[in-house]
Amino acid sequence: MEATAVSLARSVLDGVLSSAGSAVADEVARLLGVPKEVEFIRNELEMMQSFLRVASARPDTAVRNDTVRTWVKQVRDLANDVEDCLLDFVLYSATASSSCSPQVWSWLPGPLAARHRIATKIRDLKASVEELNQRNQRYHIVMDNYPPPRGIEDVQQPSGSILLLPGHDVLSAAELAFQELDMIGRIKEKAELRDLISLSNGAALSVVSVWGMGGMGKSSLVSIVRNDPVLLDEFDCGAWVTVPHPLDSADEFRRRLRKHLGLEVAHDVREHLKDKRYVIVVDDLLSQEEWGHVWQVLNFHNGKGSRVIVTTRREDVARHCAGNVGEGRGHVYELKPLQDKESKDLLFQKVYKTTEYTLSKEMAEQASHILKRCRGLPLAISTIGGLLANRPKTSMEWMKLHEHLGAELESDLRNITRVIVSSYDGLPYHLKSIFLYLSIFPENHEIRCTRLLRRWMAEGYIAKNRDMPVEEVGERFYNELINRSMIQPSKKNIIPGVRVNRCRIHSMVLQIILSKAVEENQLFIIEKQCDEVPHSKIRHLVVSRWKRRKDKLENINLSYIRSLTVFGECPVSLISPKMRLLRVLDLEDTINVKNEDLRHIGELHHLRYLSLRGTEISKLPSSLKNLRYLETLDIQDTQVTELPHGIVKLEKLRYLLAGVDFSKDLLQKVVQSKVDNRKTNLLGKMANFLCCNRRDYCKISNIDQLSVRAPEGIEKLRNLHMLVAFNVGHGNGVAARIKKLTNLQKLGVTATGLTEEEGHELCRSIEKLDRLERLEVRADSLQFLAKMNESATPKHLASLRLLGGLFFLPKWITLLNDLVKVKLLGTKLEQGQVNILGNLHNVALLGLWENSYIGDSLRFSSGKFPKLKFLDMDGLEKIETVTIEEGAMPELEQLWVNNCKALHDSDDGLSGVPHLPNLNELLLKKCGEKEKLMKKLQEQVSDHIKRPKFLIGKSIVPTSSKPSMSVVDEQ
Repeated sequence: MEATAVSLARSVLDGVLSSAGSAVADEVARLLGVPKEVEFIRNELEMMQSFLRVASARPDTAVRNDTVRTWVKQVRDLANDVEDCLLDFVLYSATASSSCSPQVWSWLPGPLAARHRIATKIRDLKASVEELNQRNQRYHIVMDNYPPPRGIEDVQQPSGSILLLPGHDVLSAAELAFQELDMIGRIKEKAELRDLISLSNGAALSVVSVWGMGGMGKSSLVSIVRNDPVLLDEFDCGAWVTVPHPLDSADEFRRRLRKHLGLEVAHDVREHLKDKRYVIVVDDLLSQEEWGHVWQVLNFHNGKGSRVIVTTRREDVARHCAGNVGEGRGHVYELKPLQDKESKDLLFQKVYKTTEYTLSKEMAEQASHILKRCRGLPLAISTIGGLLANRPKTSMEWMKLHEHLGAELESDLRNITRVIVSSYDGLPYHLKSIFLYLSIFPENHEIRCTRLLRRWMAEGYIAKNRDMPVEEVGERFYNELINRSMIQPSKKNIIPGVRVNRCRIHSMVLQIILSKAVEENQLFIIEKQCDEVPHSKIRHLVVSRWKRRKDKLENINLSYIRSLTVFGECPVSLISPKMRLLRVLDLEDTINVKNEDLRHIGELHHLRYLSLRGTEISKLPSSLKNLRYLETLDIQDTQVTELPHGIVKLEKLRYLLAGVDFSKDLLQKVVQSKVDNRKTNLLGKMANFLCCNRRDYCKISNIDQLSVRAPEGIEKLRNLHMLVAFNVGHGNGVAARIKKLTNLQKLGVTATGLTEEEGHELCRSIEKLDRLERLEVRADSLQFLAKMNESATPKHLASLRLLGGLFFLPKWITLLNDLVKVKLLGTKLEQGQVNILGNLHNVALLGLWENSYIGDSLRFSSGKFPKLKFLDMDGLEKIETVTIEEGAMPELEQLWVNNCKALHDSDDGLSGVPHLPNLNELLLKKCGEKEKLMKKLQEQVSDHIKRPKFLIGKSIVPTSSKPSMSVVDEQ
């Protein structure tokens, strides 16, 4: 995997050469007196880039040759140093060009010192490049080891272009959705594990430890068995807790268990469970010490026959857990490799999306060779299947892949590392660097796609490809990683054309790329087990669950760090002006970040990504105006209510997110009596402007408190792609100026306190935003939206979210042929308006949330919502009957009815389910005791051709003689 160094160096060089080749850079180089040195470095880097392209295409040679491996690392380190210097060089150039004149400015006292420092550094770098070149000639590194290969398409690709394997097509987001291993086969294992968990195996508390190597499918098997309808009926409640690493205390496990049980902070876990028969899964336990913390919480006997299921990679941990509960009540179960037929079925499922496929003799022979080396390991088969799925389905292509994997697969593949390394080496170089970047995120962490894409952009890993926006290039990269099974979507996406919003990285894959990132000195993680601080340069610093021991922090050289990411508690005064090259500062959901911790933000001149989302920050420093390269400012779900005036100077800003996120439980959060302390601080102040009258509906008042006041001059931020959620009312004139933000793709505004003229201005502004794809409007009354010109409305809106009194849909909504998602809250619509929405041919998701519909009956008529995949009705407290006619919503896959307590307990409460031919999932939750309705729905789903899951809270109601194969996500 030494090709890692190659890919990292190449991605760095792409950005370096782009920066060093500008006209401004040439002018400044002349003023600094180093034009020849800059030109020399530029030419040498181009030669290095050519070498690294070949090296990237020939990772096997780099692995076998120590000399090449060493030289590649030296190239990478030198390229990083060059880029560090050029960052200062470009900043110096930009400052000079914006001042009186570069010639005059460069002779002022302050700039003179900077000029001397940069010129000296460039000369030193030239000497380093010459020395590296001489070393190459001295040891004959390149020519001896890398003869020019023929037919390698990668060498001819221009910088920044999208590289695809031969025959590989970029698929739609729906097609890219990750397919769970589905536990192909495993019939025997399911039955054996089910018997161990069943109450027929004893009425005392017992522990079942399931162990096996990483990638064997332990968690998937336990998920399937746990949701067996027979077992579900045996238990009163359950929870699934994935263990964080490190698990510091019993309190941490207790907190997570309480959350998954749906308990409030004040509730005692044992008190809740003492009279219940429960099944609790403790997933991914790594040590006996961690089990000690878990067992401290769960070690009590209530005589009900409860079960604790543990998954672990270690046999000694599995036996230790089972041994804690006494003779006969602890069980150890080893999950072994797949049998030959099961292995073949899994491979076919990954490559052809079906197990029923017949290969030609030549193809079958190649498949046999590959499966023989995988030795029944599901993750290995799935990973290789992901590679094969993206290549032409010919015996020659499969033979080539087998030969490429040969060096790694010659030995017994009990070690998944080899197959993951092979998958990694099979990636194009532009995917290697961004894939390795995922090692920043902790194990089991759900990674938001937008967070990842914007960080990639800020780091310079994604370049614009001809006329394709950089965001689209990033999404293609993201989708490629999903398609290759390198990362896994958290949930399958059922909506065509909509990307998978969150992803995970398999724990085994993470361990491999994490060790490689650390080895290459690109990443350093400060955590509980951290004992030493490396003396080499650190490019990416992660602080994870740190205990505020300053001695380790003081020993770190912060001057080379490009990204700082904190998970858990933020150490005091961590953000330092020494981080002068920092590009990414990500403090999302960090605990105990104070306003004063940001006092040096304005000195981080190269910062491109700043996220304070979910923190307790209430005020941003005025020095924020100095961050001329900032692209992303995310202060959503913080206590910030006003931005510093200087924010309008950040002309490169693309994403500006503030206010409280739009969600279906936004109004309910306010009336919850107890939430965790951090959310209480955030939402407590809203109680005075959101009040709920349960006999009628939730009245919305002063809703502008959910947003941030837009600063004067915001129209200067012409590069903005996203602006959410800002108050444009109260006579601040912003409503009229938004129309100048013509690059906006998403706009979220709060429009309370609008005068009639301001309402007109806001509508006219929206009409001018030709690129707008997502629109969100919140107000006491949304009726002013009817004044928007039908012919001028943005025609490419894909998402519409409305909060506030609307009553009648504006006519322009009927023209939105590209609309895919509609989410409504407090809109007070009636049946006729829902029918109008039903005429929109591409709507795939419809959220009818609290007080969005005020009728007592709702009918979905034949022909309405022809493309709807997901219908979510939540908090419609007046609704008594929901009727689905034959021919309505023919493509609906998920139907959720939640918190609709007035539904009739009869066949009429929810009728027409058999008319939904593609239904996969029906949820009926928090609707009160509805025995007759439940019985009728159970009969209907049992007779349904697709036998959909029937979710009623904690259980999946059985719909057939076969156990359900899907995991229930807690809603």
